Amino acid sequence: MGSLVFRRALLTAIAFSLLAPASGSAGPAADARAIRAGLTSAVADGRLDPADAYRYRIDVRRCREVLKLLRYSRFSNLAAVLHVVARHAPRFNRRRVLALFGMLELNTEYLAVHPMPASGTDIRDDEGVVYRATWSHGLQFHPLGNFAALNADLTAGNDERAEALARALVARAVGPSGTSRWEYYFSFGGGRPPWTSGMAQAAAAQALARASVRYGDLALLGAAGRAYRAVADGLVMQLSTGPWVRLYSFNRLVVLNAQLQTVLSVANYAALADDSRAAAFAVRLRRAATDLFPRFDTRYWSRYSLGRESPLRYHLYVIDLLRKLALRTGEASWTHRADRFDRYTTEPPLLAPGSPVRTLYPIPADGHRDVAPIRFWLSKMSSVTLSVAGDEQSYRLTGGWHTLIWRPGRQSPGTYTPTVRAVDLAENRGSAALQPVMIRLDREPPVVRASVARRTLTWRSVDEGTPWLRLRVRLWRPGVFKLVRLGIHPLSGSLRLPLPRGRWTAKLVAFDSSGNRTAVPLGVVPAP
Repeated sequence: MGSLVFRRALLTAIAFSLLAPASGSAGPAADARAIRAGLTSAVADGRLDPADAYRYRIDVRRCREVLKLLRYSRFSNLAAVLHVVARHAPRFNRRRVLALFGMLELNTEYLAVHPMPASGTDIRDDEGVVYRATWSHGLQFHPLGNFAALNADLTAGNDERAEALARALVARAVGPSGTSRWEYYFSFGGGRPPWTSGMAQAAAAQALARASVRYGDLALLGAAGRAYRAVADGLVMQLSTGPWVRLYSFNRLVVLNAQLQTVLSVANYAALADDSRAAAFAVRLRRAATDLFPRFDTRYWSRYSLGRESPLRYHLYVIDLLRKLALRTGEASWTHRADRFDRYTTEPPLLAPGSPVRTLYPIPADGHRDVAPIRFWLSKMSSVTLSVAGDEQSYRLTGGWHTLIWRPGRQSPGTYTPTVRAVDLAENRGSAALQPVMIRLDREPPVVRASVARRTLTWRSVDEGTPWLRLRVRLWRPGVFKLVRLGIHPLSGSLRLPLPRGRWTAKLVAFDSSGNRTAVPLGVVPAP
């Protein structure tokens, strides 16, 4: 017994020493070494059968051979999947490797003969398991996509396919005793894999309960219960209004559609499984959604999460969920919310002008009042085009106050009225005229007051068209004239005059940035 324990410990140490690639190595070769080491360790620890490990080593070898034949996107995406598997090598166990190597097999076979599909495309394997095209990550095992597919198969009456998929998904569940979780294995939104989703777990509970009823399979009902407990026991956060589902296990993003879908999924599971605790939990989730709902309504559009407006597809998704809640609960308030959100899809974006724009003096370009900060309010997320004097600028803006900068350059003096056009996510259009912008040429000399005390010159100036003055002092006495150049200075200030010896009659000459000048007599300097 002692020698067996020693042998397992030795194999584990050797395997994990291989998990870190040698200095300078990277890419598929290093990932393949890490995977093989992880398989060796899992076998040594009893987490994996040797026969399964042998088969998975063949998968790795086949992937490496296919990679040699691929280029560009197909190569990078298959290599990314191999890397995802390698990242999880220290956590290999019977269930996790089924998901990971099933994903590797599917990607190897698919990308060997097909281009990488568009992001969001679902590809299914022989068991019906869904792998979703994910930008730069290949075709990834996708729990929410899988349970949506299971529900769709059940609804369509594809019983053979649905039963096979249900069993395949149960086999891929991981988690501590009493719960079943389906993991996402790729990095997303700042979260480190593996991560889970409360919304996906609730969908799992509901779909597996449906399958259990359809096929009279209590094992599937047990899996549904474990999926639900994973939500209730660890994938909710407590807000002031009550429990809120974690869409992503790695953050506390408060997402409306996730909460509404989870309410429906958990309530449906509870009814199918006759689970009174789940039913009570669904009620608490629904009340939390009711109390927080006003914060998701901007009065012009919906918010996806607190502080962020919904993309169109999520806005429409929420409308659908609200109508389902109205049907399930019989509460008219959900219908009213759905109708209001639906109305937002037909209302044009509203625009309102902001504060007046100060007169511009763009010539010369001296950094002072050369550009116009054009401020306006927008009711909801839209594509916005600002037009001024034939110039157009386009932006994608959210609802709220915005300031856009117009640079007139050498535009002729005059008054210009900016207009702004907006097209919202549902293609509704709105427009408005904004505060006029006046452009002037500065032809007025600066108003300057100046005096000299001993050798200190002090000046104050008013000139709305310039940010600075170029100062000179003219000195003269009988038969002698001198010019002292003082350089550029702010509109007001003081400095010590660099006067030559003797007494002089002085005059300050101030030029603004447009070349306008003012002369101010200073009297005799230095003063007696």
